[in-house]
Amino acid sequence: MEEIRGHHAIWRFDDETLRIRFDSGRKVPRLLKLLGQCSLPLAAVREVDFDPGDRKRGWSLRLRLMDGADPYARAEIPVPSSPLLLTGPHDRELLSEYFSERLIESVRYAAGVLPDPLDPAEVSRGLVGRPPLQVRTAEGSASFDGERLRLQWDGWLASTAKEREKSREYRFSDIERVSWQPTVDLTEGFLRVVLRGVSLPEAADLENDFFTLVSHGPKGADETLLMAVTVNSLLASVENGEKAPAEVEAAPGEAEDGGDGEMIFTKIRELGRLHAEGLLTDEEFSTKKAQLLDRL
Repeated sequence: MEEIRGHHAIWRFDDETLRIRFDSGRKVPRLLKLLGQCSLPLAAVREVDFDPGDRKRGWSLRLRLMDGADPYARAEIPVPSSPLLLTGPHDRELLSEYFSERLIESVRYAAGVLPDPLDPAEVSRGLVGRPPLQVRTAEGSASFDGERLRLQWDGWLASTAKEREKSREYRFSDIERVSWQPTVDLTEGFLRVVLRGVSLPEAADLENDFFTLVSHGPKGADETLLMAVTVNSLLASVENGEKAPAEVEAAPGEAEDGGDGEMIFTKIRELGRLHAEGLLTDEEFSTKKAQLLDRL
């Protein structure tokens, strides 16, 4: 298991999966703290971009995924932070560049032995939260249990109209998508529920819009973003014929490796092909083969 340490996270990867664990320090972006950890199959990675940076800004490592697999890229506007971006200090640049090259090798290997095409929606689900999920802003809270999304306006900045309304619930099956808008200058940000077959006017008056949970300033922006990408990723999974979120027991990449011997031998044969073509050295071939055999 290889490892890359950055400012806010540790990336650990083998020949198939990248597992990311985020720190909980004071300077860690709120979105990453809320996520805690996530994972994705390396075969979903299309590009690995490493920037050595300089003494002032340090190095950065960014992953670009197959089309439709990055739930944060679908936000349509720049997001506060991304779990697919890792940064670190300049004095660890050489070590980080070495491991980024190892990551590129693992990505190529994973793509070479992939038995079936990946589902972008399934990859996306491994990068977001899991129900039950609850987030809070100064206006109130949003909670999602896999079957219903509930907006509750009990915060100190809730309008009189929303305080009177108290809350509303929307069935997951009735939701088309959840849109998200960050705070820009003095403009309030918000999470907005869009229902299937229902045309709604633009959210010009957020104080009376019972489809929204508003965020004021930086507080609540990352929370509402996480809720939006989580619900949208699960909606995409269901549209592709997967289980409803309430029936999903584990996010992709979190289940333990099974003992599928035939699959392992298939991967060993693919390793042999890559070795014969000169894409793997003798040492890499022997190491990866031993790792696979250990799983039998």
